Amino acid sequence: TPWDALKYLIAGVNYGGHVTDDWDRRLLLTYINDLFTDATLEVPFFKLSSLPTYYVPRDGPLSSYKEYVNQLPGMDHPEAFGQHPNADISSQIRETRALFGTLLSLQPQVSVSEGVSSEDKVLELSAEVLKGLPEEIDYEQTAKLLADDPSPLNVVLLQEIERYNALLVVIRNSLVDLEKAIKGLVVMSSDLEETFSCIHDARVPPLWEKAYPSHKPLGPWTRDLHERVELFAEWAKTTHPPHIFWMSGFTFPTGFLTAVLQ
Repeated sequence: TPWDALKYLIAGVNYGGHVTDDWDRRLLLTYINDLFTDATLEVPFFKLSSLPTYYVPRDGPLSSYKEYVNQLPGMDHPEAFGQHPNADISSQIRETRALFGTLLSLQPQVSVSEGVSSEDKVLELSAEVLKGLPEEIDYEQTAKLLADDPSPLNVVLLQEIERYNALLVVIRNSLVDLEKAIKGLVVMSSDLEETFSCIHDARVPPLWEKAYPSHKPLGPWTRDLHERVELFAEWAKTTHPPHIFWMSGFTFPTGFLTAVLQ
C-alpha cells in the first residue's frame, strides 16, 4: 500500500539511516504507525497528540499552513510526543547535571590554592576513602555456613556478597593505582584520569557506579556503601535474614523479590 511505502521511505531510509539505537528505531516506527493512517486524511482536524494545539490543519493555500506552523508553541510539551509531563522534569534535571558537570570540568586541575595542589587534595580524599572502605565479606565461609540450607534468600545473599566484594576490589585497586599514578610510578590511564577528576570534584567515579545506581556525591556515597556492606556482613555472620529488608540496599532488588515469592 502507499502507506507502507511512505513508512519505509521515511522511517527506514530518510531517518532510519541516522537512527542506530534499537529503542530509538522502535520509537520512530511507533510514531510513524500512529500518524500514517487513513484517518489522518479522512478525519477533519485529525489530532496528532493529546494536546489541542497539534492537529492536521484544513486544506488550503501554502500561506495557511505557514500561519498554522507559526502559531505552534516555541517549546514543545512532552504530551506532544505522547510522553508523560514528568518527562520534561527528567530532561531538565539531566541537562542541568550535564551543564554543571561541564562547568566543573572547566576548573583548572593544576592550580594551587592555600598551599594545597589538586594532586595533594585528591591524594588526601582518596586516602580517606580507602581508609574508610569496609573489608570484603568472606564469601567462601558464608557459602559453607549456608550449604545445608540452599533457600532462595540464601542464594540472593551469596549473589549480593559476590557483587559487593567485586565492587570493593574495583574501588580499592583504582585508589591504589591512582595514588601510584599521581606519584609517577604508573601511567595515568583514561580511567584513572576520570577517577582523579571525579574525586577532585567530590563525585563518584563511573567505574564505581556499575553495581547500583546512585545520585549521591562522594562523601554520602561512601557512607552509604559502608552501611550496605555492613547489612550483608551481619546477615552472613548470623546466617539469619534481617527482620526488615533494606530494598534499595540490594544491587538486584528484582532477584530478592523473586526469592521472597518462592
